[in-house]
This record gives sequence, C-alpha cells and structure tokens, in this order.
Amino acid sequence: MKKIGFIGCGNIARAMIRQMIKKKVCDSENIIASALHWDTLEKTHRELGISVAQDNRQVVREADIIFLAVKPQDYRDVITEIRYEIDRQLIVTIAAGKTLKWVKETFERDVKLVRTMPNTPVMVGEGVTGACKNSFVTPDEFDEVMKILATFGQAIEVKEAVMDVVGSIGGSAPALVYMFIEAMADAAVADGMHRDLAYRFATQSVLGSAKMVRDSGLHPGVLKDQVCSPGGIAIEAVQTLERHNYRSAVIEAVRACTEKSKNLF
Repeated sequence: MKKIGFIGCGNIARAMIRQMIKKKVCDSENIIASALHWDTLEKTHRELGISVAQDNRQVVREADIIFLAVKPQDYRDVITEIRYEIDRQLIVTIAAGKTLKWVKETFERDVKLVRTMPNTPVMVGEGVTGACKNSFVTPDEFDEVMKILATFGQAIEVKEAVMDVVGSIGGSAPALVYMFIEAMADAAVADGMHRDLAYRFATQSVLGSAKMVRDSGLHPGVLKDQVCSPGGIAIEAVQTLERHNYRSAVIEAVRACTEKSKNLF
C-alpha cells in the first residue's frame, strides 16, 4: 500500500484523512501529516492515529502521494522548501488559482502533478472534487488519486481550462446554498414557525431536491415544472423570484467567482 502525506493539516485535510481511513483506502499507519503548530499535530494524531511531523521534508521523504493542503499564498514557500526532496512522488494540489504550469515552474523541475478543487462538504463525505493532471502522471496513477478523492464524495475529471469554474460551482457554491437555506428559514420564522423546525424543513428540502436531480436524471426544469401546479403556491414563489431576477443573480454571482479565481495570486 502506498503511503500518503499531507503538508498542512487543517479542517479539510483532516476530513479527507478521516474519510480515507473510514473507507479503508488507506490505513492510519500509512498516512503522515505535517503542520505549522504542534498542538494541531497532536490533536490529529490522537484523533486519527496517523504519523505526524513538523518537518515538511520528512513528509515528502516518507510518502508516495503528497497533498499540498496549505493556503494558496503559502504554496511558493512550501514548494521552495521541499523541491529538492521530490523524486518519484506524486503531488496533489488543492489550491485555487494555482495552475499545473505555475506549480511545475515553481518546483523548477519535472514533477507529477494532479490539480484538484474539493469543496467543504468533503467534511461530511458529500463533497465534489474536480481533478486534472499533467503529462507526467500515468493513467494508473491518476486512477489511484481519483479513488482516493472519491472517498469523500464524487471525484470528476475535468480539463484544466474549467478548473476556475469548478472552484465556483463546486468550491464556492455551498455558500450560496447556505444563504438560500437561511433565507427560507427566515421566511418561515417570519410566518410563525420555530427556527429549529424551519431549518429542518429547509435543509431537508434542499437535500431531497438535490438527490432528485442527481438520481432521477431529469432536467432541473422538468422537476421544477412537476412541483408547479397550475395556479398553485409553488409557481407563485417562482414568479416572485423571477420578478427579482433570481436566476440572473445566481448566474452573475457564479461568474464573478470564476473571474475572481482566475485573478488570484
């Protein structure tokens, strides 16, 4: 079994590690992680039983697949630190705005790279991760990485040209969904429902609707039409949203996110 390393051990990294162990893709003895603060490493070791180190270079020396799980603005410093330890290892990035070309040039050498963009629902095993690779990664190696990514949700291969879009519709979209749930609950509270109950109804409605789209194979517009009875309450809500340019506002928000991603760092 190959050993997996994490440079950076924040919430997302720990969630990934937890799912890898839970889904038995890799056992704790074959995972090593580093972090800036020792208390973070101690907590991770106690919780997950993995090996830990404060030296990023130790992670690189011991691991076959290395996840760079630090903040995008820290990528250059970390790559500069570990670049001469890289030999056969495969690097997996999870940073917005960091292209395969940029990462390779920062390493100043040929290196096996898989670029990914997960979203925060990986923390509950329901994330979606877009992934692409450079020419040095073999199909078998990429398949292995995709199996790892699939342990915490869906893993989808995409062309790098749309990775910024992945960051918008995948990485940032949960914020829009959370706002929608909150707004629906606020409306229910305004009409007399207890807030805890309102959040339960709103959350389950969003979850069930998403599953209907995913599992039925029907176009979202078809499913919307099935809910909207002639002269009914659902079509009244749809008409009200359209009066306020609901779909246009969502489209503009996602596209603004994509544009921001293209110009990061």
